[in-house]
Amino acid sequence: MIAAKSTEPAKKTAVASRSRAPSPAPELPLHRLHETVGNQAVQRLFQSGLLQAKLGLGPPGDRFEQEADRVADQVMRLPEPVIQPKPG
Repeated sequence: MIAAKSTEPAKKTAVASRSRAPSPAPELPLHRLHETVGNQAVQRLFQSGLLQAKLGLGPPGDRFEQEADRVADQVMRLPEPVIQPKPG
């Protein structure tokens, strides 16, 4: 079946403007590598030490830092373990 072209101008609707695909995010080198070689290969690179994740820093005093300080304080307050000599 062949559709005839309409001579009326195309009407734009709110739905049509919302259906546009979002602009692509900037491509990162790790994403490109992942797309090229896949999950398992990227995991092997991490495990081999050839590829290392770059960690980000949060703001000073954020909830994660507060929790880490609290846990470290608890660990440091634990009593020294007493090692019992092996009966022999």
